[in-house]
Amino acid sequence: MASYRSVAKLSQQFKLKACRNMTTQITHTLPTDTARMFSPKGSRAALKLHDIFEEYRMQNYTQEYPSRFRKEIIRAADQNNDGYVSTEEIESVLKNIGASGRLTREDIDTIFKEAGEKRSESITAIPIERMISLI
Repeated sequence: MASYRSVAKLSQQFKLKACRNMTTQITHTLPTDTARMFSPKGSRAALKLHDIFEEYRMQNYTQEYPSRFRKEIIRAADQNNDGYVSTEEIESVLKNIGASGRLTREDIDTIFKEAGEKRSESITAIPIERMISLI
């Protein structure tokens, strides 16, 4: 017959394993309101972007809340402080975190085309509030 301590230890290990699995599962989904704004191709691209930033956060910002990490990424991306993130700004952040090759220019253009707003003839940008929900 198993002792109380061994049962408690197994229960604790199972809870930890279940928590890890839930964390893995959560990192591979987008928030519902964010997923609604994309086509299937856009959803895949947005999920790639989200996973890149989530992986970077888990490796380098484990002691910070995810919301604080997102705000720091947006602060770094919005280089001209206009309240919008452009394709060039997000590419710069991806390059700085060492993930420039993991997301193609086509993926970035798809995300910005579907979630962004026209700022001028040649520039499409995403408002920072919407960008926070993407990452």
